[in-house]
Amino acid sequence: MPRATILLAEDDTSVLQAIGDVLHEAGYEVLRAPAGREALLMLSDKVQLLITDLWMPGMDGLALLAETKQRQPLTEVILITGNATVPSAISAMKAGAFDYLTKPFTPPDLMDVVGRAMEHRRMREEITRWRAGEEADAAESQIRNLIGKSPSMEVVYDTIRRVATFKSTVLVTGESGTGKEMVVRAIHELSPRKNSPFIAINCAAVPSNLMESELFGHERGAFTGAASKTIGYFEAANHGTLFIDEVGELDVNLQAKLLRVLETGTITPVGSAKEKSIDVRVIAATNTDLQMAVDDKLFRPDLFYRLNVVRIDMPPLRERLEDIPLLVRDLLERLCVEHKLPMPDVEDKAIEAMQRYRWPGNVRELRNMLESVLILGQKPVITEVDLPESIRRTLTTADVSGPAIPNIDLDVAEKNTIERALRQTHGDRNRAAQLLNVSVRTLYRKMARYGLR
Repeated sequence: MPRATILLAEDDTSVLQAIGDVLHEAGYEVLRAPAGREALLMLSDKVQLLITDLWMPGMDGLALLAETKQRQPLTEVILITGNATVPSAISAMKAGAFDYLTKPFTPPDLMDVVGRAMEHRRMREEITRWRAGEEADAAESQIRNLIGKSPSMEVVYDTIRRVATFKSTVLVTGESGTGKEMVVRAIHELSPRKNSPFIAINCAAVPSNLMESELFGHERGAFTGAASKTIGYFEAANHGTLFIDEVGELDVNLQAKLLRVLETGTITPVGSAKEKSIDVRVIAATNTDLQMAVDDKLFRPDLFYRLNVVRIDMPPLRERLEDIPLLVRDLLERLCVEHKLPMPDVEDKAIEAMQRYRWPGNVRELRNMLESVLILGQKPVITEVDLPESIRRTLTTADVSGPAIPNIDLDVAEKNTIERALRQTHGDRNRAAQLLNVSVRTLYRKMARYGLR
């Protein structure tokens, strides 16, 4: 077992030699320094204890103590003084010294305080390791909230861990209900910013005429109704993470202002001419195809490239049906705790029916369905009969009585209908949306869902 290292700083050569010999005979590795400056040069994470004289020319013991605590916080410090006074003792303890010795002292006195300091150091190391492990477990639990072992989800987990420690902007894409915000929270919790604010704003939920004020804040009197100065989401998230959800809904003029913030690290509140510096990591999410929006001149290409530094694509539930048994068990456990209900079993046929369903609402739809079945049924076993008709309808003709009916894939039918509309309009998405009687943005979402260009 390696010997513990003690750094000894003392300008009196005879005292330096005597104390060093006592510590060496006790089994410690001793580093000797004749002054504070030299001791500072010898300081490293290898040093577990510093013993220093209080009064030394150049750098005294209190200054050396302060520098040591700044550079190596776990290193314990014992001060030696020939003239202990209450003020000097108080100053030493306030600065972080473990204890102090008054000259003259005996070898047993020295070894007693050294032994206690070493034990204190060991306890602090254990607490530090325990806290670090607890923080790591808490951060990893954010990833564990994303349930699934499918290859597509393993890619998501790996990307989260890789990108978390950097400040780079991240774009999370995926259909509604796939868990995009959970991905963003996992990135924040695994990042160095985990103890700083996490602020989220949904662009689709804020009126466009208020969005600039919400993002950047405003001064008093900046517009009608602005009765007081208000900070925006960017300033509220300073030193932390700002999650901009549904970024594709941003007005084009605001897109230019968001780009400038990302490029310069400064914001200008509405009604102010003064810029404010901010340190915010931005993570955006969307369920629309931003590249398609760029092609149609509805989204700025420079902002898209700035947001799309790292991209995480959340797979829809229909593309990872093998995760449904895990998801069902996990969601039921959480729902049972939330509603104080006993945990039911789930029949294999019920799972099979869920795996045949297309889940247009993704994991969110699965959770809401299970909550309804759990509350309304309150049975020890969930069977396929307990499932909603829309899910039971996916059972094959071999599973139901009566005349056979053709299997109809509604997703394929919808995809084919959209393709016909696009062919009819020669790719004009505005005209295709009119033909289909949907909004252009809905058409974008459907095209992104089916991989249509």
